[in-house]
Amino acid sequence: MGPCSQQELSEQLRIDRSVMVGCIDGLEDSGLVRRERHPKDRRANAITLTPEGLVALAEVESGVPQLLDHAFHALTPAERKTLARLVAKILDVK
Repeated sequence: MGPCSQQELSEQLRIDRSVMVGCIDGLEDSGLVRRERHPKDRRANAITLTPEGLVALAEVESGVPQLLDHAFHALTPAERKTLARLVAKILDVK
């Protein structure tokens, strides 16, 4: 997604803005993200992944399929497809 503001992140992830600040603080303390001046809004910070953050993201993303298979093993492929469609509808995701 590239650098984005804390507000954009909280909206995309559906996390309260006050909680988002704490999450970003922890990620920044761990060296996974950094705050920079937002290129389009000098009053806002842009959150950017560090090289270490990119590595961590790739590791986490690579484990998602196995995690989902484990979490939803009781569902048939058709049921998983229905669940995905219904969750997308609830979240208003196109």
